[in-house]
Amino acid sequence: MPKAPRPENPYFEKLNVQKRRKIAEARHKRMAKEDLERLKRLHWRKCGNCGMELEELPFKGETVFKCFSCGSVLLPDGALEHLCGEEKRIIEALLDLFKF
Repeated sequence: MPKAPRPENPYFEKLNVQKRRKIAEARHKRMAKEDLERLKRLHWRKCGNCGMELEELPFKGETVFKCFSCGSVLLPDGALEHLCGEEKRIIEALLDLFKF
C-alpha cells in the first residue's frame, strides 16, 4: 500500500526552490556582463534537451516556445502561473499544454 504524502513535503519543496533561486541569482551576479551576453547568443532560442531551434507559438493567450524535434516546451517567466491559474487540476492543465 503506497504511503500517503506527508504534509510538510510541499513546504520543503518550496524551501528548496527558494534556495536554488538564490544560488542562481548569486551566480548571475558574479558573471561578467560580457559572459552573460556570450551565453545568451550561444543559447538563444535553443532547446535545452536536444539543442535544436525553438519555435514561438501562441497558446491560450501566452507565447510558448516548442521544439518540434523532441517535443519539449519552454515557458517564459510567469506563463505557467497564467496558464494554470488557480485551477485545482494543474496536472490536466499541464497535459493540455503539450497537446498542440
